[in-house]
Amino acid sequence: MILPPIGGGALTSPHALGGELISRLRAALTMGQHTRLVQVDTTLPSATLVVERMTITEQVHAVEPLWAEVDCLSTSAYLELKALTGERVSLRLQLSDGSWRTWHAHAVRAAQLGADGGLARYRLTLAAWTHWLAQRRDARIFQDQTAQDTLDAVFKAYPQAKVRFELASPGPVRALTTQYRETDWAFACRLMAEEGWSWRVEHSAKEHTLVVSDAQAPRPDLGALRFSRPDVRSTGFMGLGQGLVEDTITAWSVGQLVGANRVTLAGWDERQLAGVAAQATAAHSPQAVPALEIYRGHGERRHADGQVGTDQAASSGVAEARAGALMAAHELSHHRTQGQGAVRTLQVAGNFQLTEHSLYGGLDGAGNQFCVLSVVHEAANNLGAEAARILQSTDLAQGSYRNRFKAAPASARLAPLPAHKPTAPGLQTAIVMAAPQEPLTTDRDGRVRVQFGWQRGASPLAGGLTGPTTSAGQATGHAPGHDGSGTWVRVAKAMAGANWGAVFTPRAGTEVLVDFIDGDIDRPIVVGQLHNGQHDLPWPAGVDAGSNHPGTVSGWHHQHLDQQGANQWLVDDATGQLRMRLASHGSATGWSELTLGRIIRQSGQGGSGHAQRGQWLGEGFYGHTEGWAVVRAGAGLLLSTTARPQRGASVNSTQMDAAEAVGQLKAARQLGDALSQSARQQGAQGLSSHDAGQAVQQHSDTMDPKAKGKYTQAVGGQAAQKANGRTLGEAVERFNTPIIHLDTLVTASFLTPASISLFSGQDTSLSLQGDAHLTSAHTLSSVSGQTTSLYTHSGGIKGIAANGPLSLRAHTDSQQVWADQDITVQSTADEVRIQARDSITLMAGQSQILIKGGDITFTMPGKFTVKGASHDWSAGGSKAAEMPRLPDTQVKLYDEAFAIKDPNGHPLNHMPYKIKTSSGHAFGASGDAGQTERIATEESEALTFELRWHEVQG
Repeated sequence: MILPPIGGGALTSPHALGGELISRLRAALTMGQHTRLVQVDTTLPSATLVVERMTITEQVHAVEPLWAEVDCLSTSAYLELKALTGERVSLRLQLSDGSWRTWHAHAVRAAQLGADGGLARYRLTLAAWTHWLAQRRDARIFQDQTAQDTLDAVFKAYPQAKVRFELASPGPVRALTTQYRETDWAFACRLMAEEGWSWRVEHSAKEHTLVVSDAQAPRPDLGALRFSRPDVRSTGFMGLGQGLVEDTITAWSVGQLVGANRVTLAGWDERQLAGVAAQATAAHSPQAVPALEIYRGHGERRHADGQVGTDQAASSGVAEARAGALMAAHELSHHRTQGQGAVRTLQVAGNFQLTEHSLYGGLDGAGNQFCVLSVVHEAANNLGAEAARILQSTDLAQGSYRNRFKAAPASARLAPLPAHKPTAPGLQTAIVMAAPQEPLTTDRDGRVRVQFGWQRGASPLAGGLTGPTTSAGQATGHAPGHDGSGTWVRVAKAMAGANWGAVFTPRAGTEVLVDFIDGDIDRPIVVGQLHNGQHDLPWPAGVDAGSNHPGTVSGWHHQHLDQQGANQWLVDDATGQLRMRLASHGSATGWSELTLGRIIRQSGQGGSGHAQRGQWLGEGFYGHTEGWAVVRAGAGLLLSTTARPQRGASVNSTQMDAAEAVGQLKAARQLGDALSQSARQQGAQGLSSHDAGQAVQQHSDTMDPKAKGKYTQAVGGQAAQKANGRTLGEAVERFNTPIIHLDTLVTASFLTPASISLFSGQDTSLSLQGDAHLTSAHTLSSVSGQTTSLYTHSGGIKGIAANGPLSLRAHTDSQQVWADQDITVQSTADEVRIQARDSITLMAGQSQILIKGGDITFTMPGKFTVKGASHDWSAGGSKAAEMPRLPDTQVKLYDEAFAIKDPNGHPLNHMPYKIKTSSGHAFGASGDAGQTERIATEESEALTFELRWHEVQG
C-alpha cells in the first residue's frame, strides 16, 4: 500500500463540511490515544495532539541519523509552538504482538498547517540530539588525545547527549587534532569516518543513544523475516485485544555497483625520513574488472601514533587499519539491495535472515543474511471511518504502516566513506610559546610550539577569548599560553639539508607566519617571522621612527637570552658610506666587533633610539675586543700594508702574492751575506743565518714563487694558473710552510708600556739597510749560549759606562786586546791596576818586566835606568794578590758548599777562607749566614777547606 504524500493539505473548508460534521470530528479526536496505532508524547497535556501520519528516516553514517516529520491534529488552534521547539518528543508504534516500539527525538521545527472551526493540523519535525551539534561551529585544538577522547570531549558540551562507544580500541593517539570552522557534528563525523567507525541512533523505552562501533562490535539481531504479499492491516483494529497480521517484507531487489577495488594509503614522515604505506584489496571483486585503485599519498604524518612529547612516528599498523576501513566503506557502497515491507521492528545496523524468497531457496547460511543500512517508516493513524470520511482520506480508516529500506550482506563491514576535512584557507599568524620563565623552548630539530589567535582557553593571546564551558563546568578550549600549546611545528629555513643549512629558533613571544602542508590544518609549518606593533624593530626607520636615515641600515640582530647584550650583523647601504659590522657584546663577554668600510659610531643595542647613524670615526677595517683575540693560519699568515688597489675582476694577482716582501727579503740576505764574509775575513764571527740555504733564504724561498712558494698542481679541480698572467705557466703564489710574515712599505712600530718578548727555537736575524738603534732606560743585556761577536766593517766600536764600571771578563779562558796601532789604558781620576794570580809580563821590543811570586825581573839588552828625586828602599815584605773569583759557566755535575759556625752554632760571617781543588784555589769571605761559595767540579774529587785567621806581614 502506497501512502499519500505526508504533506497532506489543509483542512476541508467548514462551509463544505458543515458545523455538524466538524463537531463529530472533534468528538472523534477527543477519544484520546490509547486506541491508536501511532501515539505521540510531548510536553503538552496528554491527547492535545493526535498523530495523523508520520514519516521516520533512520540511517547509519548519516548527517541526520534520525529525521521524522509528524502531522498531528488538535482541537485547539492556539497551541504555543515555542513550547514544543527543542523539547523531547516520543513516538510509539504498536507492533504485531501488541507491544510498542518507541522513537525519541527533539522537535527542531513546529508549524501550523491550517485551522478551521477549532480544528487544527500541526506538523512537527523531529531529529536526534546530534542535530544540535550541527548548529554549533567552532575552532579549537585537541592535543594528545585519541579519537574517542576527542569525541567524548565534544559530546560532553551537550546536556542532551547520550553516547555509547562499542570499540575494541580508542584509536591511535593524535598529537594534534584541529576543529577549524567546522560544526561539532561535521567534526565528529569526520573523526569517526577517519577511524572507520560506524554510528547510528538506538532507542530504548526512555531515551535515544548515539552508538559508535567498530568492525568487532556486535549488531542487533532481528531474526528471520519472511517474504510475502503486502498485507499488514489489522482486522477490527479498534480493540487492542484483537490480533494483528504478521509483519513481512513485500518487495526485494538486489543490485551491484562496480567501483574501486583497491586502496593505497601513504604519507611522508619527516621524523623517520621515510614514508609509511598500506594497501587493502576488495574481498569480492568480479574477475573481469581491472584494478581500480584509490591512491592517497599526500600529507605528512597522516598515520602517526604518539603524543607531542614522543617522536609521533608514523605507524604502519595505523595505515593498514585505515586502508582496510576505507576499502570496506567503498565495498559497502557497491551494494544496491533494497526492499519494502511492513516489518515494524526493522532498525538500522540490525542483521536479519530473509526467508521464503525464491532467490535464496532453502539457504540457511550467510547467503541470505543481511544488515539494514537505512529504513524509512511511514504510518497513518487509525482515526476511525468517521474521521477518514470527514478528512477525505479513506486510507486512514483502518490505520496503516509501510517501510522501505536499504541493506547489505551481513558479512559486510559497516564503515563510512571519509568526510571532507576543511583545508586551511591560507597563511595564518601565531605567537611562539615557551616553557614558563624561559626565553625559548625547542627540540632537536629546531621545532617550536605556537598558539593561534583563534585559540580559546585559559590564556588566550591578547584580544582573544577564554573557552566556553560545558553544562558541567568543564572547559572546552585549549589555549594554555605556554609550551603545552599545540604540537611541535617545524620552522622553514632559507637553506636546510643533511648537516648543512641555516638554523634560527624563534623566541617566545615572536609572531610567526604559519602555512599548512597540503592545506592540512593539523600540519602547520612556520615559514617566516613578522614584526608587529607590540615590539620594536632592531633598527626602526622611516616615517615616525625618529631615526636619521630612511632605512639604509639592515641586517640581523639577536638579543642575548638574558637581555643583557646582543649578537649583530649590520649592513649600511648609505650612499658613499657603505659599511658592514659584526658585533657581539654582553655583560659577561664585553664588547667585540669587526667593522669594514666607513666606520661610524652606532649603538650595539636594538630598538627605538638605537638606529641613529653616529659621527664618523674612520675608514677601512676596524677590529676591537675586550676579551682575547687570536689569529690562527695553518698554512701561513701574511700581514702587509702593500695595497692591491684593483677590485673584483680587475685584480691581476692572487691572494698570497708577496712580491714586495720577497724583494725585501732578498735584499736583506744580500746585505747580511756581504757583511758576514767581511767579518770572517777579519777573524770575526760570520752571520750563519744569511748563508746559502739557511734561515733567511729558507724564509725567502717559502714565499718566492720562483722557488718553493707556488702551487705545483691543480687546486680543487681548477688549474693553478694565475689570472691575467704574463705567461700560461706563471706560478700561483702560496706559502710553502706555515710562516708568519709582516710586511710594510713604511714604518712599523711595536709599542707597549709593558714587556715585549721575542723567542725563536733556531735563528733570529735582524737585517737593516739603515741604522740599528737600541735604547734602554735601565739595563741592556745580551746573552749568548756560545759565542758573541761584534764586528763593524768601517768605523769603530765604543764601550762607554757613563756612571758605572765597565767590565770585560773571560771566565774560563784567556782575554786578548789587540790593536793595529796604539792601545791606551787611562784612568783620569784614580789608578790603573793590573793583577794576576801567577805572574805579570810587560814586553816592548826586546825589553821585558816579569813580576812573578816574590820577584820582579827586568830583562833588556841595554841600560836599566831608575830616575827619581829620592829613593826609599824599604825592608822586604810580601802580600798575596786578592783576586776576585770569576763565575765558572761550564757544566758541572758535582758541587759542594760550606757553612762556618761557632761552637754554639751561630754563623760566622765575613770570615776569610780558602778552598783548594785539583784545578786551583778559591778565596773568599763567608756571607751573612756563614755560607761559602758553592764549588762545582766536572768529576768527583776531594776538597781542602782552610780558614785564614791571620795575615802575616814580613
